[in-house]
Amino acid sequence: MLVRWKRKKLSGPISSAFTEEDEEEEDYSNKIIPFKKQCFALEDRVTIIGRLKREGNILAEAGRYWEALSKFGESIALCREDMEHSSVDHTRTLSVLYELSAQCYSELAEVFPAAFAAEKSVHFDITCPVARQTLARAQINIGELGMAKITIQKSIILDPAATDTWNDLREVQELLRKRDETSWTSLPVTTRPGIVCQRE
Repeated sequence: MLVRWKRKKLSGPISSAFTEEDEEEEDYSNKIIPFKKQCFALEDRVTIIGRLKREGNILAEAGRYWEALSKFGESIALCREDMEHSSVDHTRTLSVLYELSAQCYSELAEVFPAAFAAEKSVHFDITCPVARQTLARAQINIGELGMAKITIQKSIILDPAATDTWNDLREVQELLRKRDETSWTSLPVTTRPGIVCQRE
């Protein structure tokens, strides 16, 4: 069954009233009216950056590190873009975001991206002891024990009360001692320092 609507034709005073008004109005069809596109954001950039950082933290705590890294990457991009186009300074925020990224990379055993992100974190805020501690741990994972020791010492200077940093320093010193012992014992006796070769 097909349903069709019937149109009624208007007659009388109502239809004539509409036609009279149409004749009185101006014809705008030939005029160009400029249209301004106005777009209002529900959140400003600082709010978006903070929201992405919080979402990344939640994802990282849940063990979803790749997703957290994407959130941190989005907020880093927004920070950099905002710094280019406005006078807002996001150096501390960038330092924190890179440091969080470095921790995620370390959890994923991606040692070189972790070291790169930690170096960027220290670059943006050289006074942050947590950033230096994260950089030192990334350097330990790479095998740069000497650099890690120096970085930890700088972190201790910035925050002497941090017990984790002191524990990291002891760990690096122990690793350096073990490395030095194994490297000397693997050398032949005649080439070890302090041993004079006797002629036969």
